[in-house]
Amino acid sequence: MKTPQETTDQRTGGDFLIYRAKVNPSYNEGLSEEEQMILGSVKEFVQRDVQPLAEEIEHQKEHSRSVALLEKAGGLGLLGLGISEEYGGMPVSFTTSLRVVEEVGRVSGFSPTFGVQTSIGISPILFYGSPAQKQRYLPKLVSGEWKSCYCLTEPDSGSDANSGKTRATPVEDGAAYLLTGQKMWITNSGFANIFLVFAKVEDDKNLSAFIVEKDFGGISLGEEERKMGIKGSSTRQVFFNEVRVPAENMLGKREEGFKIALSVLNSGRIKLGAAAIGTSKRAFDLAVEYANNRKQFGSPIAHFGAIQHKLAQMAVRIFALEAATYHTGYLIDEKMGFLKAEGLSEEKAENAAVLAYGIECAIVKVFGSECLGLVVDEGVQIFGGMGFSEDAPMARLYRNARITRIYEGTNEINRMLIVDMLLKKAMNGELELLQAAENVRQEVSSLPKENEKVEDAPETAFEVLENLKKVSLLIAGAAAKRLGKKLKEEQEVLMHISDMIIQAYVLESVLTKTGNHGPGAGEIDTVTFHDISRVFVYESVENLRQAGQEAILGFAEGEERSLLLMGLKHFTKPVRFNLKEARRRIAQSMIAEGRYV
Repeated sequence: MKTPQETTDQRTGGDFLIYRAKVNPSYNEGLSEEEQMILGSVKEFVQRDVQPLAEEIEHQKEHSRSVALLEKAGGLGLLGLGISEEYGGMPVSFTTSLRVVEEVGRVSGFSPTFGVQTSIGISPILFYGSPAQKQRYLPKLVSGEWKSCYCLTEPDSGSDANSGKTRATPVEDGAAYLLTGQKMWITNSGFANIFLVFAKVEDDKNLSAFIVEKDFGGISLGEEERKMGIKGSSTRQVFFNEVRVPAENMLGKREEGFKIALSVLNSGRIKLGAAAIGTSKRAFDLAVEYANNRKQFGSPIAHFGAIQHKLAQMAVRIFALEAATYHTGYLIDEKMGFLKAEGLSEEKAENAAVLAYGIECAIVKVFGSECLGLVVDEGVQIFGGMGFSEDAPMARLYRNARITRIYEGTNEINRMLIVDMLLKKAMNGELELLQAAENVRQEVSSLPKENEKVEDAPETAFEVLENLKKVSLLIAGAAAKRLGKKLKEEQEVLMHISDMIIQAYVLESVLTKTGNHGPGAGEIDTVTFHDISRVFVYESVENLRQAGQEAILGFAEGEERSLLLMGLKHFTKPVRFNLKEARRRIAQSMIAEGRYV
């Protein structure tokens, strides 16, 4: 493993696999006065204006409540965070924008509406729009006067977005395009003024992107979809019937639409993870409150070990998701700083920085949505029969959470993208992954091949982490070498390798935040903080070992299989400490506070 450089301007996404992790004091710095004011404003907005309307938002028919709340958010400046004052926005760090998304995520019925407007509904214009396009559209979108939606998915093209059939035909000697086609699952479409549409011009291989105003005419909408969850958001099919779009409303260059679509999804993915933190904390708080008040056998159920186990598991996952999300936000902010120092504008620097850390954004999306899934599921279980009732709040959170594993790219697609992006960076010379993998292979080849004793895990959590990185490199490198181009066809193997990489990155994020404390450390002042860290170290080793074994058995044979299994055994030595007591301490600290601390 390489030692991190003191200056990290050349760091890029995925290089955590080849660099040693270290505690970053900057990562735990408190909020600035400006950030505190912004977060105070959004918390007040959520608690005073949004949360009391949660039930109405769920059952609204014309989405008037959501529209009014978007406009209120615009008036408070919450739709323009990270956008230049020139367009009515407020320049803030990327991390600050994540914290705002987290707070709004506490109201899961309104969160998708807010998320589309502030992320994929604005980012394409912000990052790729011409000066004239930015000047025309951004101020109205930032203020909330206009609402936006993102039109990519079609009935026959979901994950394979570039196969879309919507067509744009040049007319009037190229002065305009006639847009014809159908889009589906379009959030905010029921009240949108602006449609960001991806279509192919004539027989082009790749998509182009267009800014389409509803007033152009020729746009019709299907009925509101009957959905399992997020019923408070508008989701409709959108039909374009020879909509005349001026040529100047093409976004970016011809055939650049697919690149634009993938680019802005990176930002959407990490913000989905941030929203998942907010929803998870809301579910956790409700579960703790219920467990403290619900009595069985003469005692609050919060006193029972089985309930404490669930609360501890929930708290550990939320903490890990927080760490991974804000670790990534810190890296993006740091990259933006270097890029702006080189002369890039705020918008271009943000786009380039998010693109650089696209791997980590996908990791946060997958881990975040699955963390949320576990938290709401255990929340329903803690509520018992009341959890299954629509008269209690947990049922709505449970239903709303399910979509997060599907939109912004399904978790399966994101898992495969993580490995694909890593390998592309290796092939392009951006990351020395293949050499790092070969170095680990040589290390394993020199180990005794018989009767290797399974000893306790290394003394420090950081040493555990480095071993997990090594075995991830070992198995990923072996799979790439053996399967070559056929690796893409072995999706099961890809997803197991991706799970290893996800686990390693999230663990690095946790340890970067908590510091260098051994997995068997004794009592210390911040017991809960480090109990959470130790429990997550344990879970990471166990989860990564299982994923690694299934990956190896899926492609390796003979001596190679034996070598890889030996390396897996060597690098995933069990972490031994009293897991039960650590979890009890975690749960009891939260129970005492009555909320996620």
